[in-house]
Amino acid sequence: MKKSRVFRIVISTLMFLAIAAGFSGICTIGAKAAGVEFFPAFTAGSVAAIFWILAALFRGRVFCSFGCPLGFIQDITGFLGRKVRRQKSVVQPPRRMMRYGAGVFLLVLFAFGLCGLAGFLEPFSVTGRFFNSVLKPAFQWIGNKSGLWHFSEITPVAAGLIAVSVIIMLLIAGSAFFKERLFCNTLCPAGFLLGLFSRIARFRLKFSPSCVKCKGCEKVCKGGCIDVEKGIIDNERCVVCGNCEAVCKFQGLTSAGTFLPDSVVPGKLDGKRRLFLAGIALTGAAGAVGGNVLRPPEDKLPCAPPGAGSIEEFNLKCTGCQLCVANCPGKILAPALLEYGIAGIGQARMLPEKGFCDFNCNKCSNICPAGALKPLTLPEKRRWRVGVVTYFKERCVVVTDGESCGACAEHCPTGALDMVDYKDGLTIPKVTPEICIGCGGCEYICPVRPLRAVEIRGVAKQSMTADPAQFRSKAVKKEPVKQVSADDAFPF
Repeated sequence: MKKSRVFRIVISTLMFLAIAAGFSGICTIGAKAAGVEFFPAFTAGSVAAIFWILAALFRGRVFCSFGCPLGFIQDITGFLGRKVRRQKSVVQPPRRMMRYGAGVFLLVLFAFGLCGLAGFLEPFSVTGRFFNSVLKPAFQWIGNKSGLWHFSEITPVAAGLIAVSVIIMLLIAGSAFFKERLFCNTLCPAGFLLGLFSRIARFRLKFSPSCVKCKGCEKVCKGGCIDVEKGIIDNERCVVCGNCEAVCKFQGLTSAGTFLPDSVVPGKLDGKRRLFLAGIALTGAAGAVGGNVLRPPEDKLPCAPPGAGSIEEFNLKCTGCQLCVANCPGKILAPALLEYGIAGIGQARMLPEKGFCDFNCNKCSNICPAGALKPLTLPEKRRWRVGVVTYFKERCVVVTDGESCGACAEHCPTGALDMVDYKDGLTIPKVTPEICIGCGGCEYICPVRPLRAVEIRGVAKQSMTADPAQFRSKAVKKEPVKQVSADDAFPF
């Protein structure tokens, strides 16, 4: 059994390192590893979620110890806590009402499309935000200051999001320092959902007749779910870490198959508790309805990342893990505050005034683990409209200062901006919205400050634009041909 524990440590470490590398922005393989995380996969409806559910039905909450990066962090802080306090784990109360209440509430938020808010307790998103908002900028700053490595630009993050990420991580890590997997068994939505399946797992842990009640297993249990005196192992809270089996010298534990439910299940739900959970669900539903507060009007929609579809579809699935933000080579993506409304706090949005969406990049749409972004091929991405440009003639330097410019048209990859005659030999931009993809190249390069002469506005529903070459070819054919008389053709 010690070998299985070592195997678990190796796999969880490799998984954590792969995901950490994925948030570095330079490791595509690491970013792809995020696709196996339970709740993003659950939201996306991918096979990875089915795998973890089947694993829970077969053995228990395998994901929590093998695949969860936040679980890995809690294991490290819990280990340090045991060393500092010199105190072994103790039996913890089941706290089923807290776990079920939080689980139902968060699932209702997910169901009603408040994934951005629910993501503040979803383990992968919590870890991702901490990586991208805190660790990555800190790594860049330390490198630049020490001279050991250099970054031309440190990842910009709003101070409020940094503070929230730090506070949440400190609370979770702090609870693990004293109570190890307390968060996993009280507030984690993945732990709640997988725990329901683990309760009837085919090969869940039980005491065997050879148990001598030495309590060695009880002392090393991360979840505090083993009570030797009462003969109880609460498999709903067990994270399948293997610690108990590794220390047992008497083969007092077994995972022999059974189809029967546990004979003793602590904290059964009575009528009043069911009523309480129903109240929690209704509260979550009411919160979901109120989540649309502060949504922007149609003419001031933010630009969602490429592949988002409609704003509603994006808000429904995005958990705000910030994986796309961390991997954007143009640094044009950033976590939203209230640009989408309360429901979209932490979800990714584009910042055309800070950069532009690379015409030859489709990375973000192909690494989204939650299915909030549709995977786009590069040809599709080059014609995928995330916004549309608006030209403000009264702000343009050609009009206000009589100076020649044209920078916006020069940086438009689709030709949606043309320079047409204005006066005195000057030219001004003309917008062809049918082929504008809203990449932001024009807004980023516009020299006018503080309000730019060209601005990108988000669209309610993203779509494919017309093919620029075909559109222009058809436009040319539609132009009327001027009839020239014989006298006009030969004036002399």
